Amino acid sequence: MKQNKKNKEKTKIASCLLNILVCPVTKSLLIYDKKAAEFISIQGKKAYPIEQSVPLISNTHCRELSDSEINKWQVSLNRK
Repeated sequence: MKQNKKNKEKTKIASCLLNILVCPVTKSLLIYDKKAAEFISIQGKKAYPIEQSVPLISNTHCRELSDSEINKWQVSLNRK
């Protein structure tokens, strides 16, 4: 039961952060990818990891998104 509560708290934290966190490069809002534990910036073409419930929003921690990943996010958000 405690594990479920912790998972819900992590989701709550991410939901709150989603409204205020922006890509450091483009200043655009980030998309929360719960499955990959990352924040996604379509415009910046980067993914920022979340480690131990802490988003690592910096160029030293991010990874470049592939064209297929960008396309996937654009389609899933109807942005294409």
